[in-house]
Amino acid sequence: MPLSASYVLMTYKSLTLVPLLGLALNAQPQEKPLPNLETLRKLALSQNAATEKQRERYLCRVRTETLQLDGKGAQKKMDEDEREIFFVKQRQIMQTVTHNGKPLTGGDAKKEIDKVKKQIEDAEKGKPNPNGISQSEILRLIKLTNERRVMVNGRPTIVFDAVGDPTQKANGMIEKAVQAMEGTISVDEASGHVQDTNVHGTRDVKMAGGLLANIHKGFLLHIISAPKSDGVWLVQEAWGSGDARIGLFMHPSYRFHQVTESCRLFDVNADSVENLQEKH
Repeated sequence: MPLSASYVLMTYKSLTLVPLLGLALNAQPQEKPLPNLETLRKLALSQNAATEKQRERYLCRVRTETLQLDGKGAQKKMDEDEREIFFVKQRQIMQTVTHNGKPLTGGDAKKEIDKVKKQIEDAEKGKPNPNGISQSEILRLIKLTNERRVMVNGRPTIVFDAVGDPTQKANGMIEKAVQAMEGTISVDEASGHVQDTNVHGTRDVKMAGGLLANIHKGFLLHIISAPKSDGVWLVQEAWGSGDARIGLFMHPSYRFHQVTESCRLFDVNADSVENLQEKH
């Protein structure tokens, strides 16, 4: 059966396009090489340390839901708290404003104010926060491997596999718990800030053989941070679960979810804002 002229012409055009397509694919730019791991770690440490001071200009309102669970993982109790969070001498200060939808009043309000005053006094004296840890300390206490690039909200982000580094000195229960974690950590490539921490505990963490404190393996922690318009990175959302005993106090199995409702500036320093913007 003779071939039609249109069929011959279409076949010719297809065969002509094949080498041209190959040339076009070969001409595409190579993907940007991944940054050196230690270089990015140093950038992350320096940037997080630098902006911890800038966070002191912010006051944030956060809402936290905490579920207490029984031995089978079923819900026993749910509490919802609204807190104001701010920073003094790079230490986070928390003040509970409402509990289960009701403002604190009377003795409860006074106890909360006294607790906040004590937190501020300890921060002014440079005492470490026994119940918190900075992103910089997390970076110090872990090993980062297997880096790869992804896009998060239009920003190139480097994702690492993370595991506790036993060669680093850990002080206190929280730092020891970090060393018992593994998971992933994502670092914003341009700024060096930690964007996502998603880890879980691989073993029990004990102090004094478990007499003083004991955090059971399997605890979870997931923190997402995002930049404000001036380049300051703040926690946007966090999840966690686990069970622990500290001293004589039993902390039952729990699961929590924290969402930052709003943040506002309350002590603006124009010069420091301009300097920060130049780095972002």
